[in-house]
Order: sequence, then structure tokens, then C-alpha cells
Amino acid sequence: MQNYWDVDAISDRFDTHKPLQQIHPDAAVNIFVGWPVFLEQIRYQCGYLGKKKCSVLDFGCGAGDFCENLHRLGHKVIGMDSSKPSLDIAAKNTSKEIEYCLKSHVDSDECSMYNNKMDVVTSIHGLDWVENVEEVIVQLAKMLVDNGLLIFSVFPKKHVIDSLRIKDLFEDFDSAENPTKGVCNFGGIKIPVYVRDPSYYDSLFSKLNFDKVLEFYPPYPKVFFDKYKWTGSREPEMVILGYRKKKKS
Repeated sequence: MQNYWDVDAISDRFDTHKPLQQIHPDAAVNIFVGWPVFLEQIRYQCGYLGKKKCSVLDFGCGAGDFCENLHRLGHKVIGMDSSKPSLDIAAKNTSKEIEYCLKSHVDSDECSMYNNKMDVVTSIHGLDWVENVEEVIVQLAKMLVDNGLLIFSVFPKKHVIDSLRIKDLFEDFDSAENPTKGVCNFGGIKIPVYVRDPSYYDSLFSKLNFDKVLEFYPPYPKVFFDKYKWTGSREPEMVILGYRKKKKS
């Protein structure tokens, strides 16, 4: 079974720097379902902090197209990923003003330079593949300023259960009724995946002194089905969770 950090082989599958009709549906879901919610929440966060623009770190940024969208809106953006091929695609296709970091482990000493610097940390399906997710979230939390926002999407359990039923993408799970660990089969490339309920994250962020501000299951928009022949589950493909770091007393 592949290690989470060895995901170079699927970099092309999630390259969104292509004509829309050539983008793989697995990547297009992020564009049509996830990005609008993330961008709106970042807009809210700027208002909450009283800023016109925010400093944003995108964990698991992949090919960097979401970073480019943030940059075009005027935000200061850092993209972090463990796949060099993906970051090569990002560097080739996005603004030179975006900073990209190749990091195999977010808890490395080099990452401490971002501590207490970020208004927002995002991760769009970047945590599903992380076994030691608590350690990673602790480090991402350190990067946020007081009142900073950590917003991320993960696979909802209902989506995984339904996908297992129709034999799409997910396989080799520990349970069909309460799946927590298995693999995603991306055209023969199997990547370990971990499924956690929102209650798990609620408990973790409560211990880290964060307030929960969002739990949303965005539906597939009609335009997505109009453009792509989606054969996967119709259950919401992501739950988007947001937590705000409490100001130190």
C-alpha cells in the first residue's frame, strides 16, 4: 500500500490547468463543489478580521489552481504539498508571487517560519490521506494568528458507504457499514484513505481551543452534471468544516 506522501503518480489526474472538458471529474468536483464555499468563507474571514485581504496557506495544494484563484483575489498565498510533480505544474501555471513549499512533513522545523503568520489555513481533501492527522492539525493550528480560520474538506462517511455499495473509487475498507480505513483506487493507483466523522474533529479542535464555525455538505450543482458524466455516488462528496482559533486570554 502506498504511503500518503508518495502521491506523485496521480498529479496529472488532479491537474486543473487544462481546458474544462479535459479536467478529470475527481478534480472538477473540487472546482464546482468545494471552491465556491471556501472562497466565500475566506471573504467572511477577511471581514471578521477587519482586513481587505488575508494571508492564506493551502495545505495539499496540488497543482496550485486554487492558490491562483486566491491570488487573483488579492490574497497573499502559500501552497504546500508533498508532490514535486504537482508543484512543478503549479509553478509553471500560476503567478510567480505565490510561494510554494515542498514539504513531506508539516511538522518539520522549516515549517515553523509560518507559525502565527496565517489568517487562514485551507485544505481541500488534503487530510483524508493522513494517518497521523492529529499531529498535522496541531502544526497547522500553530500557523494561524489569533482568530485565524482553519477550513478543510474531507469525505463524509455516507459518501464512502454509498461508494462502497456501488463499487466506485473506494475499496478494501475495514467495514462497509462504518468505514474508517481503506484505499482510494485511482485507476489502479491505490492510496490509503482515512474517514473520520465531524465529531472527531470537533473534539480535537476543542482541545486546541478553537470554536467551530462551519459544518456544510455542499450538493453537486447542476452545471457539474451538465459538463461531466459522473458515475459516482450522489451523496455529498465532501463535508466542509471550519474552526476559528480563540484569542489568547
